Amino acid sequence: MTTRRDQSSSRLIPILIICCIMLSGCPGLVPGSKMYSGLSAVEQEHFKKASRDIYPNDVRKSIQQFQSNKVAWPGFITKSEWMEKDGAFATKFQIEHHYYDWILDYSIQKEKIFLSPRGEGTFATVCTSRPDQEAKVTTAPGNLLIVYGMPEKVEGGIVFLTCDYASFIKREWVRTDVFDYGRPGEPVKALNIPGPGAGTILRKAPPQ
Repeated sequence: MTTRRDQSSSRLIPILIICCIMLSGCPGLVPGSKMYSGLSAVEQEHFKKASRDIYPNDVRKSIQQFQSNKVAWPGFITKSEWMEKDGAFATKFQIEHHYYDWILDYSIQKEKIFLSPRGEGTFATVCTSRPDQEAKVTTAPGNLLIVYGMPEKVEGGIVFLTCDYASFIKREWVRTDVFDYGRPGEPVKALNIPGPGAGTILRKAPPQ
């Protein structure tokens, strides 16, 4: 299967082989990569229905054109605000969008998601939630959030989405210093070669 990373001339295969730990548990997968398709059966259904070729800047240019499209946007939580009304709980999130090629990498590093350091600005959403301790950990600023929803409006350059489903992934599973890429078809630059453990590198990627 060809991905945008195949455009990079230095997709190096690490020599060391260890048991890979996925986002939770150890599935026993050998080093390699697979396409992200959701971390639960429910998310997989949302993933199948979402367009992944619609980006925040597209919506900023023409909100009316995309209001009936379900999208999947990943990014880091920058703000989260808990709200309660009539006994119902919700959380308002502000998220900094990052490009994601939808690949899970299983190798010598702990992190499995290599986001690009770049993206298309800020978007926001409001998700129903419950005030338990685990939610407070995963919904905290700095963690990764993948939002499945439809564009509602644009205010002050911020795109607001409905929250049909939200997948929270702890920051420890994500890196932004391995590949620099944008939309499909744009150049891909290898920045670092991941090393064993968390947040380590074997060496800088060679010039391209």
